[in-house]
Amino acid sequence: MFLTDPALRRIAADTNDVLPEHLWRHDTATLDPLGDLARLLHRTARDFTDSTTTLDQTLTRLGALADTTRHRLTSHADGPLTGYPHTLTDVLTARERHRLLGTLLTACYRAWRSHRPISGTNERHLLLHPGDPAQGVATLRRHPDRTWLVMPDAEAATAFDIPYANRIVGEVTDTDQGWTPTAYTDPRHRHGPMAYPLPDCDDLPTACRALLRWWQLRHSDAWRNRTPAQLTPTELAHLTS
Repeated sequence: MFLTDPALRRIAADTNDVLPEHLWRHDTATLDPLGDLARLLHRTARDFTDSTTTLDQTLTRLGALADTTRHRLTSHADGPLTGYPHTLTDVLTARERHRLLGTLLTACYRAWRSHRPISGTNERHLLLHPGDPAQGVATLRRHPDRTWLVMPDAEAATAFDIPYANRIVGEVTDTDQGWTPTAYTDPRHRHGPMAYPLPDCDDLPTACRALLRWWQLRHSDAWRNRTPAQLTPTELAHLTS
């Protein structure tokens, strides 16, 4: 799973920027306004992570109290709801602090990011569903200039129910018609019968999802030994949705 850090996950959800680490830490020693922003972002990310832990702990305590009360009800044992008011107050307080820190984290990140452009590299990371980290991340590696190899992380492989976590599932190519996905699991197969050209897509996330949905279909009972050209219009539309 790629986005295991709470701060990076929140930043990805709010901005669609998928970072492999806290890149701003490289600027925290800089004695200028950029360094000030980086240090503020670093402290806010740390506080947000701590807040995530606190909120999870208070929700766990509330859940345990609810289970105890449910057990009493099923055993017809009547008694006071000990600890409920205090625990519920803790949950609401932790939730509000978490919400405010999340908003501050995103604002600090946007301010730092506006002064620190992230240059293009031969590897990039992409939310498969913009704004929704729960659907996983695809890692893209340039191969060659206008083509990227696509590898889903473990969360994406689980979400799409495919056995290819952190493995190549194909490529996407930037063309005049949009993004063209081609599914394969070995780059040596990219021009042979084990490569499956898929319909053109309007944007990069859709093209990456098309690859995962093809393999999801390919490993299901609905495949029936067909190629993409033999799919129904409804199935093709689902691939590129």
